[in-house]
Amino acid sequence: MNDYSVTWTLEWLNSNMHRNYPLADSAVPRAEDEQYLPSSFLTDLQLVVPYVEGVDPSRFFISSVVRNVDSFQVTIGYMTVDPTVDDTIAGFDCAVSASIPMNMEYTGQLAHGIEVTAITTVPADVSGYYKYGIPSQYAAMRGIRGTLYIGSCRDMQGIGAMQFTWKNTAIIPTCIYVEQPKSELQSIRVVDDYGTDATFAEDLTLRASEGIKFDYDNGVLTFTISDTYIQNKITAFMQEHFGSAVTSINGKFPDAVGNFTITGLDCTQIAQTEHGITISNPCAKPCCDQDGQNTAQILATLEQIDAEKTVLNNYYTDLATKINSMQSRLASLIASRR
Repeated sequence: MNDYSVTWTLEWLNSNMHRNYPLADSAVPRAEDEQYLPSSFLTDLQLVVPYVEGVDPSRFFISSVVRNVDSFQVTIGYMTVDPTVDDTIAGFDCAVSASIPMNMEYTGQLAHGIEVTAITTVPADVSGYYKYGIPSQYAAMRGIRGTLYIGSCRDMQGIGAMQFTWKNTAIIPTCIYVEQPKSELQSIRVVDDYGTDATFAEDLTLRASEGIKFDYDNGVLTFTISDTYIQNKITAFMQEHFGSAVTSINGKFPDAVGNFTITGLDCTQIAQTEHGITISNPCAKPCCDQDGQNTAQILATLEQIDAEKTVLNNYYTDLATKINSMQSRLASLIASRR
């Protein structure tokens, strides 16, 4: 048998042999629109799934095959219920293949490897329905990766988009490798309010920045932030936005949190306003105010008393003048009669 015959025989077996692998033997790869998935299309699958408590390798299946202009794309789904017991369509699409060229044909190799990666979309949390993307409770599965092996796209030429259920395209569990959980730290994810969302793995370099100190003791790494550094940062921020702050009053410094205390003594009262304080001395008010009199009334009364005093002074002055005149006349009369 020459090389050509061997090649033709392998190609014929790959295209026409009726086998389900990597699908379960009991699966009938019929789509919802009654189209059948040719056995020559998928020839193998290797899928690595990060550990999630309760994940079951037997619940993975081919959920769809989408036809684009010049390529195909395969989507892998996972059932959140036991499909052998409950036929409810409850699950999510978890991984998708790279584009598969529509003209991919047998070229002497039994299969062509196509990369499979996780779907990072997080679906809305709608309980009991099938979703596109990996829900938050299965977040670890966003590290899914693998390879889909394609035999030939020859028999796919007349096929459009296909949707499947688990019973039609269940993947045999031996194609699924679930990574077992490890006790050691695998990665560090940084998420903050500044838009940083990064995951770090393998070899990391930790570098202490300004105001931060590392302390390592018996396997424990401690980060310490300098109080002085924080205070300087706060002071700089306050100066930039509000100007220089009061640091002391008459040589006295504030308390630990930067507050001064102003206390009123004796009759002095301290009151808060919207943006400051008022200092008053109620003991300095006129005493008559306490009887219901106001200052204007008091001044008018004093003016009236002063005017009446002037009248009395004039009266007594005139009276004294007349008495003096009478005394002079009496003295003259007495003198003339002697």
